[in-house]
Amino acid sequence: MRTTFHKLFWLWQLPKEEAWINEMAEHGYGLVSAGRVTYEFEDIEDGKYKYKALFVRGSFTSEKNREFLKFMEEMDVHNTGHVSYPGRTVIYLRYDSSMEDFDVYSDLDSKIEYEKTLVSYLLFAAIMNLFAWVLNMFIFFTNCVRGYPSYISLACALNLVLAVIVIKNILKHVNKIKEYKVEREIHE
Repeated sequence: MRTTFHKLFWLWQLPKEEAWINEMAEHGYGLVSAGRVTYEFEDIEDGKYKYKALFVRGSFTSEKNREFLKFMEEMDVHNTGHVSYPGRTVIYLRYDSSMEDFDVYSDLDSKIEYEKTLVSYLLFAAIMNLFAWVLNMFIFFTNCVRGYPSYISLACALNLVLAVIVIKNILKHVNKIKEYKVEREIHE
């Protein structure tokens, strides 16, 4: 039987989302497909599978991602869904829970590249929210000068708050990159 759940995770909460999907698998729900806030599950044996959520560059159908998924299939790791973003994709992989040490980003260079991919997309989101904030402020002040009632101040506040939250998360990931680079230098 299939069951649908609705849950919101921000892009920077990918590890939290992955943990939730794995918790669902522990309780007998296997991920079948995913959307931005919609997750469809089917009944499975409790704890039979584990899931990995990856944020990758390019569209889901790009040559690089198709080759990556083909390689994963050869390792008995299966794609159970994806969510597309402009120029990026979140891919959900399912693997047998007996593969305890399965990690796609096992070396420091791939971890750094992953964090850079996430930072570049979050930076785009922050810039877009700051741009929208400036535009909404311009509209708000223009309406005030002309004497029109304006309700756009809520949108201004929302864009600014979102930009600040995204920037805060960018800084967390930039610090992770720095930590990985220091760790890489220590190991060299």
